[in-house]
Amino acid sequence: MTQSRIGAELVLATPAQQADRWAHHYAQWGTGYERSLFLRREAALAESGFGRTHLRMWLWVDDAGEVLASCETYAGTAWYCDDVGRTSLEPLQAIASVLVVPELRGQGHAAAMMAALSVELRALGTTVSTLFSDVGPNLYRKAGYLLHPARKTVIAVPGHMAAPTGVVELGLGDLADVLERDREELGAWVGGSTAPALAEVVQVDRVAWFATRARYRAWARGTEASPVLGVAVGDSFCLWSADAADPLLHMLAWRPRTPHDAEKMVHAALAHAAELGLRQVEFWDADRDTGLDPWRRPAVQPPGVGQSRETGLPMMAWLQQGRPMPLVWMGIERYAWC
Repeated sequence: MTQSRIGAELVLATPAQQADRWAHHYAQWGTGYERSLFLRREAALAESGFGRTHLRMWLWVDDAGEVLASCETYAGTAWYCDDVGRTSLEPLQAIASVLVVPELRGQGHAAAMMAALSVELRALGTTVSTLFSDVGPNLYRKAGYLLHPARKTVIAVPGHMAAPTGVVELGLGDLADVLERDREELGAWVGGSTAPALAEVVQVDRVAWFATRARYRAWARGTEASPVLGVAVGDSFCLWSADAADPLLHMLAWRPRTPHDAEKMVHAALAHAAELGLRQVEFWDADRDTGLDPWRRPAVQPPGVGQSRETGLPMMAWLQQGRPMPLVWMGIERYAWC
């Protein structure tokens, strides 16, 4: 519990309070859903393996018990390399679902809650916190978050597209070995960085959490969810999610080894999106070339139309003092979204 403003404190939500906030989530973010289906989705996500062990809802409440604001945190890990080449796995907390109901907005509640949350996360030993803001960076800058320049690549989906050959479809049962290898490769990449760097580790249970979301989104569209969550081509792989208010396929992880592999995986993503009746494939950050990230070299970036981010701005707060702030952040493309 953190108290940093007279008459208000930060507390963890009870199950009943969570359910009450989900109704407000529906009013804010429930586009495309029937209300009861959205609420069932929120309950299913909270009861998933990832939800039970890694998800927390925080409330900013006044001394009368009124909820002034709320948000969620998602625990994860990230490889970190400092300025002298020391590499370590660090605790990360992603922020999502920051919400002040309309009648309470404009009174500073969200900013006060975020400042208190930064204190709480720091006390828990969290090294870094990330978030994606639909309202722009100003609110979060007050709590120490810095904007991370990024773009997205959008590819239109043809009306029909045959699946490519030489591609292996990936479901949940295929991910343990794939992501364990990816975890080690991320660590090696970070350890070889020439500047302070951070790379978020993809977790199987988080991908399963996204698969649950995708299932409910498909039901909201009147269709059935596909068990396919990505593809592999040799040692290359990508993971995606069809969960979005708009009919889009979002890339979660993009790990091409060669231009040929990248072309095959883009083809597979487009074919899968066409099969689901989706209209675009989005590769968040996929056109960002730092010169240090081996999976975002120009030769393996997906073709398409690059767009600046006017919403969904990625931000990072470095919560541990005395360590160099990463100059390179390899995030999970759609990983931190609520």
